[in-house]
Amino acid sequence: MERHNPRSDNVAGKLVRGSIIDSIGNILAETDPAAKGLRYYPYGEATAHVVGFRHPEEGLTGLENAADILLSGYADDDENAFKKVSSAAIQSTRYTRHVGTNLVLTLDAELQLYAHSLMEGRKGAIVAIDPRDGAIRILLSSPAFDPNKFDRLLNIDPQSPLLNRALHGRYPPGSTFKMAIAGLAVECGIGLNIMCPAGGYYAPGSRRPIRDHEYYSFEKRGQKWHGFGVLDLNTAFAKSSNTYFANAGVQCGITSFNAMAERLRFNSRIPVYQGINGVVSSQVGNIPKLGGGERRELSQLSIGQGRLTTTPLHMAMMVAAIANNGQMFKPRIAESDPVVDYGMPFSRSASLRVKQAMRHAIKTGTGRKADIPGLDVCGKTGTAQNPGGEDHSWFVCFAPHENPTIAIAVIIENAGYGSASALPVAVSLLRENAANEAYRAQQEDKQ
Repeated sequence: MERHNPRSDNVAGKLVRGSIIDSIGNILAETDPAAKGLRYYPYGEATAHVVGFRHPEEGLTGLENAADILLSGYADDDENAFKKVSSAAIQSTRYTRHVGTNLVLTLDAELQLYAHSLMEGRKGAIVAIDPRDGAIRILLSSPAFDPNKFDRLLNIDPQSPLLNRALHGRYPPGSTFKMAIAGLAVECGIGLNIMCPAGGYYAPGSRRPIRDHEYYSFEKRGQKWHGFGVLDLNTAFAKSSNTYFANAGVQCGITSFNAMAERLRFNSRIPVYQGINGVVSSQVGNIPKLGGGERRELSQLSIGQGRLTTTPLHMAMMVAAIANNGQMFKPRIAESDPVVDYGMPFSRSASLRVKQAMRHAIKTGTGRKADIPGLDVCGKTGTAQNPGGEDHSWFVCFAPHENPTIAIAVIIENAGYGSASALPVAVSLLRENAANEAYRAQQEDKQ
């Protein structure tokens, strides 16, 4: 109707569609005054997956679709408002020129653009959440596409640029899931000093041990690994000991593990925006519900492997909950959406203990390169085995240690060790975010 109906009473010609705007007023989508029926996306690829696109021939995706009724001006920003406008009025040729409502996001477009530049040439995703209220600051998938010049060939591109990896990519979390097992171990009250011998840990019913990666490193050099001996939680976390966390998970037991899995919501779709016209939500992850005798499987899940998969959004939610002393908020991307409490996947005391271990991992362990002066970063690296190719690289973190303002999950596909690939990306984002926050605070002081 917008492009091909020349009649003067064409309803579409009377519509001025609202814009999509970030948290500080940057325009992410607006009606292109130079091209009838088209939208203009100033940030191009950087916001393509979350904003989506609206095209007269290709349809609508992302927020352009879910918020279509709002942006078109037929409803206010609430789920019942559309009922106030009859379909007959919308379709009437006498309907007056209508101005759509703007949609203001929690997204930080400049930080999103910087994240996009850091991920150039890589496959993966970045999600950043404010742990204090669930506001999404970054929701990035790479590779992406330019919504200003959509090409149908993207549908068959082997790089899958249309896939929103931040919401719909499902990956084994690897060692980043040891945060959850650390919290569970504290809550279950098991002994936190655990023997980690060179031969590894044999779960009940298992014929093969779970070993620490040092065992294999020594073996490649023709040397003998003597094991860690007894490790405490902080040291085990800093060294990312598989033997420790496989043992700890089995000691916690299947009933406790299943209950924690429910609280983490990994097996749920997480809606980040619910509009009258549709929803933008995550894919479900997978934490299998274990039966009473599946302790061998539990040992694998406890180190982030086995049948366990998750999305980058779910990982960001988990690290944000730990940052917020156990309280998890529903991730939201519209400023007008209410803050929704998702409960306590971990107790306050367990979260405080895991935060301590995460800080120790940054100061002395696999995350040392993320120890940014003045930020007191807490984090965990992860290297997730991938049956289809090279290992995936993870890094999850939050900062600062006291009163955190940002929690980040980064995954880079087929990039190997988390400390080598995902960690530097997160460090750059933490530095950029800190600089932006300092600058905005200065501007507020001047006003």
